[in-house]
Amino acid sequence: MKKNKLLILFVALIATLSFSSCLNDDYDEQAKRNRPTVEELKAASHTIQGLYRGKLSRYGLNEREQLERKDSVNTTWEIKDDTTLIIKNIPTKMLTASIIDTDLKQAIEALPNQEIKCAISVFNVKPILFYIAPYRLDLGKITYGGKTHDVAIAFLFKNNYTYGGYDADRKVLGARLLEAGMVVDGVFDKSVSKGVDYFFLASEPRV
Repeated sequence: MKKNKLLILFVALIATLSFSSCLNDDYDEQAKRNRPTVEELKAASHTIQGLYRGKLSRYGLNEREQLERKDSVNTTWEIKDDTTLIIKNIPTKMLTASIIDTDLKQAIEALPNQEIKCAISVFNVKPILFYIAPYRLDLGKITYGGKTHDVAIAFLFKNNYTYGGYDADRKVLGARLLEAGMVVDGVFDKSVSKGVDYFFLASEPRV
């Protein structure tokens, strides 16, 4: 049931953005006139602030090039203010699925649970929609392959994909993130991972 509710939420989000992209010039001008005010955006930001409990799920492409859920974990996250969301207590194993360097993969999975800090920005109020852009997750110095490197996990921001929404009636929140790959000694290293991973946040109803 929860999975169906999450699907409905994301279909609504996708429909909202897809519809917006197809508007003609006249409607664009009307949309500009009806753009949320600063006060409305602040009120929407205040509405979604607080603690959430739910699932962080990782999705990957199957043999038919369709997204399907590969893994999930119960976690918590917090929207602290108008611009910050922190996803807490993430097992490192959730973040290593795309890594093809076995030594690096094992070294990261030996680390304690991590937090992902994200910048957010509300851009719509009915429904409440917000962009989400995770900061790079610095893992520190990690030894693998006989050498020690500064290692981090990079994420992507795409305004037509990495966004979230809040259903005010059911008091649930959903969001999508894209993990881009690994940064080694300050350089994005395509050789150690196989590409983008997809993550979905889906909250339980807030009390």
